[in-house]
Amino acid sequence: MLTLQLLPAREGDAIWVRWGSPDAPYQMLIDMGPEETGKELRERISALPEDQRSFELIVVTHIDRDHIGGLLSCLVDAEPIPGFTTKDFWFNGFAHLDGLKPQDEFESMGAIQGERLSNWLGTQNWNKLFAGGPVCRENKLPLPYRDFEGGMRLTVLGPTARRLSDLKPVWRKEVEAALRKAQKNISDEGLERMGANSIHALNDKEALLRLAEQQLTRDNSPANASSIVLLLEYKDTRILLSGDAFSTDLKESVQLFSQGQPLELAAFKVPHHGSRRNLCKALIESVRCPCWLISTDGSRFQHPDDEAVARILSYSKYCPITVGFNIRSEYNEKWSNDDWRERFSYRTTYGSIEDGLILKFQGGALVDS
Repeated sequence: MLTLQLLPAREGDAIWVRWGSPDAPYQMLIDMGPEETGKELRERISALPEDQRSFELIVVTHIDRDHIGGLLSCLVDAEPIPGFTTKDFWFNGFAHLDGLKPQDEFESMGAIQGERLSNWLGTQNWNKLFAGGPVCRENKLPLPYRDFEGGMRLTVLGPTARRLSDLKPVWRKEVEAALRKAQKNISDEGLERMGANSIHALNDKEALLRLAEQQLTRDNSPANASSIVLLLEYKDTRILLSGDAFSTDLKESVQLFSQGQPLELAAFKVPHHGSRRNLCKALIESVRCPCWLISTDGSRFQHPDDEAVARILSYSKYCPITVGFNIRSEYNEKWSNDDWRERFSYRTTYGSIEDGLILKFQGGALVDS
């Protein structure tokens, strides 16, 4: 059994993966959300029996407050959790942007606040399974993969070395923004937003398609482009976790891996919390997936964008599909419309305020709870 838990993480990601025996599963964390989520994660880990606080891996996909802030509050700026261990910690630091490995634990990450994280990482197994070098891929096969205890395989679908290099000129600015504790709740996407209460008259599939086909600018954030993208493979189950990666990069890596055939997935955690700037038709058509997952409560950016959900419903090669939200919000509850679900052949599932969305997979399929 493979269990995927998309924890409540405000506008961010915090994904707890468990596999193997339900009584003593192997486990990993992919991102830890913003600061408040990290504090809640600390409580969750501390509530486990001390002999079950061992993690195979912790990944911070990229420098962004809603992915990395929780690491600071859970582990870096707090006392050690008794019994807590992780065998490896994947995160691309400043030296990795040049394809190197950090020379010592005091490598500056380009900002005073970053010293806290850098110094802490120096005491951990940092990118150990990559010999201390960057977690990234080349534009050729084979794509790098690592096998873990209990039968889990992770294949790295992103970033490329070029995307890491592109981040270097703006590293200092990105780190300072990501680690700043107090931030204004405003959107920095530079786009006019639809209000939360905007209800589209989706009376037929043509109306849904018109919404999906709205042309919008693409994401151009170097930090998002540097996201570590992972394909999880456990027995017959494949799940794609895409961080905040660009849709064009994802499509390229998926097609490289699957050699031109649609990639069969059990679930796809869509990039950038369902932003319309990170989900395109070509990416959606590059996979065959019955379960599409979105992690956000809509804080700051009012994600998911209606256009992104419309694209999933319009272009998915699988029908019917499930659209899973880690928590119900004023921005996503419109999709629980019974008429729409029947008209457009989909179902919705929402996580709880306490635990988020918990999904179990077996034999390559979602197990109904």
